[in-house]
Amino acid sequence: MSAYPANALLTRRENFHQWAAERVRWSDTDLVGHTNNLAFGAFCETGRSLFLRRFVDRHSTERAMLLPAQLIINFLGEAYWPTEVDIGTGVLSIGTTSCRLGQGLFDGERCFGSSETVIVLIDEQSRRPRPIPSEMRHWLAGHLIG
Repeated sequence: MSAYPANALLTRRENFHQWAAERVRWSDTDLVGHTNNLAFGAFCETGRSLFLRRFVDRHSTERAMLLPAQLIINFLGEAYWPTEVDIGTGVLSIGTTSCRLGQGLFDGERCFGSSETVIVLIDEQSRRPRPIPSEMRHWLAGHLIG
C-alpha cells in the first residue's frame, strides 16, 4: 500500500467536466517502454494550464497570478506510446488564498495517474498570498469534484 493513497474521486471519469487531451510522444517513454514520470507531470501541467487559462492569460481582464505550492502525482498504472491521454481537472477544495485542484489521467476508461495541486493566488507586486476574489471563488466552486 502506498504511503499516499490516491484520492478515489480522481480515478473516475464521471467526476470531471473539464477535459484536455494530449498524446504520449515517443520521447515521453523510458528504457522500459512506458511513459516516464516527467511526462505525467507535463500532462498535469497542460490540464491545469488550460483549466486556469482565463486567469493566467496575459491579456485577460480576470488576470490573476496563480502559482503551484504543492504537487502530488500518483502513478497508478502504465501508459505507452502513442496513447491518447485524457486529462480531467476539477477543484477539490477552496481556501482563503488557495485552492486544491484534482486531476485524473485516463487512457480510455482506465485511470493511470492522478494528481493533487495546491494553487496559491498571489499579489503580482508584493508576491504575497492574497484572498481569492468572490468572482473567482464562484467560478472555482462551479468546478468542485465530489
